Amino acid sequence: MDSIPLLALAVIAAVPALFIAARIFLYPITGLCLWVLLLPVTKTMADLVGYPPGEGPIVLQKLTLGDPVLLLTLAGLLNERRSAGPTYDRQGRRIVWLLAAFCVASIASATLGETGPESLIELATYSWLCLALVVISQLLSSPDRVRRVLTAWRRAGVIGCVAGGVGTLLMWHGSMDNVLVQGGRVAGLFEGINQLQSFVVAVIPFFCARLFGRAASRGTRILYGALVIIGFAGVVGSGSRAGVVFAALSVWLMLLLTSPRLAAVWTCAAVLFAGSAWHVLGQHLDELPYGIRRSFSYVQDDTLELDELSRGRADQLQTFYTVFAEHPLVGVGPGGFAAWVPRVVPGGKAQEMHNSYLGVLGETGLIGGLIMLGLLADVTARTLRFLLWAVRARDPDALMAARALFVSYAAILMYGMLNYGLRQRHFWFVIALTVALPHVYMRWRAGARVPAHRPRPLSGVVPCVESQA
Repeated sequence: MDSIPLLALAVIAAVPALFIAARIFLYPITGLCLWVLLLPVTKTMADLVGYPPGEGPIVLQKLTLGDPVLLLTLAGLLNERRSAGPTYDRQGRRIVWLLAAFCVASIASATLGETGPESLIELATYSWLCLALVVISQLLSSPDRVRRVLTAWRRAGVIGCVAGGVGTLLMWHGSMDNVLVQGGRVAGLFEGINQLQSFVVAVIPFFCARLFGRAASRGTRILYGALVIIGFAGVVGSGSRAGVVFAALSVWLMLLLTSPRLAAVWTCAAVLFAGSAWHVLGQHLDELPYGIRRSFSYVQDDTLELDELSRGRADQLQTFYTVFAEHPLVGVGPGGFAAWVPRVVPGGKAQEMHNSYLGVLGETGLIGGLIMLGLLADVTARTLRFLLWAVRARDPDALMAARALFVSYAAILMYGMLNYGLRQRHFWFVIALTVALPHVYMRWRAGARVPAHRPRPLSGVVPCVESQA
C-alpha cells in the first residue's frame, strides 16, 4: 500500500522535471536563465536530501541544483544550430583562454604538489566554472538574450536578498540555527556564509541601476530601494564587517557615477551624523544578536573578539609566507593551503586563505597565480573600456549598464582581498557578462542605422532617458 503514494509522488515530481529538461534541451537560453535564477541557492544535494553537515557521498556534497541545469544547457547548446556569428571578440577569447590555462596550471600544481585527492575536487570545480563561462558567453549572443539573462539576474538578486533579510528577521527573534541562519549568522540559501555577502555586493549595483535611472517610476524606485535595504540587512546579519563596508561602497559608487553632486551631499550628511550613529550603536550593541554584533564589532571598546578574528588571519599570512617560499612555482596544490596552517603555526586552525589573490599564489604558485591575476586584470580593463565607450556613445541604457557592471566587478574584486571567492559561481557570471555584454552592444551599435522603433540591446534592463532619434 505504501508503494502507491511513493509512486504517485515520483510521477508528480518526474513530470515537471522532464518537461523542464526537454525545454532546456530545445531552448538552452531557458536553461541559462534558470541557472542564473539558482545562483543564490547553493545548498548542496546532500543538505537537500537530509544528510548532516559534512556527511554523505562526496559527489552530493559538491553538487547543487544549478549543476544539472548547466549540464542540460550545455547539451542544448551543442544541439542548437546557431548562425548568429562569433560571440567573442579578441579580448573576450583571451579571457576564456586564460581561465583554461589556469585550469591546466592547476593540474600541473596538483600533480607536482602534495595535497592529494582534495586537489581533484578543486580541479573539477575550476573546470566546471570554465565550462560555465564558455556556455554563458556562447549563449549571450543577441540583445534579446542579454535582456532575458539580466532580468533573471535581477530576480536571482531578489531571491538572495529576501532570503538574507528573512534570515536576519528570524535571527532577531531568537532563531539562531535554521534553514537561513547558521550558528547565529545569516547564510540565506547559500551553503557558506561568505557567499551571501559577495552575492549581495555583486547584485546591488544592478538594483541601483534601476533605482537611480532617470526614467524610473516612483514605484520602481521604492521597490529597488527596499531591495537594497533588505540585502544590506542580510549582509549585516551575516556578521561580516567587510561585507557591510563593501555593500555600502557599492551603493555609494553607483550614486557617485550617476550623480556626483547627490553623492557629495549624501557623503557630507553621512560624515556629519556618523559620530552620533556610532555612539548610539555602541550603547545598544550588546543587546543585538550575535551576527549583527559581529558585523559592528570594531566599534566595541573591548576588542577581544576582533583580536581573535584577526589572529586567524595572521596565522594565514604566516602560513602563506612559508608555503610560497618553499613552493614558489607550482604551490602546494589546489585546496592544499588549509592543511598547512596547523603545520606552520602550532595550534593553528586549518582554514583556507582569506584572500583570493594570495590564496591562488599559495596553492598554484607563480605559474597559476600570474595567469589568474592576468585574467582579472584583463577583465578589469574590459569593464573600464566598456564604461568609457558608453560615455562616448552617449547612450543612457548602455551607460547605466556599464556603470553597474563596473561597480559589481570592482566590489567583488575588493571583497576578494578579505575572502577567497574564486570558486563562487556568481563571480564568474559577472566575468561572463563582462565578456559578452560589451561585444553584443558594440556589435549592435556598429551595424547600420536602424528605425527608431527597434529596441535597444539593454532597453528595459536599466530604464533611462530615451535617446532622441
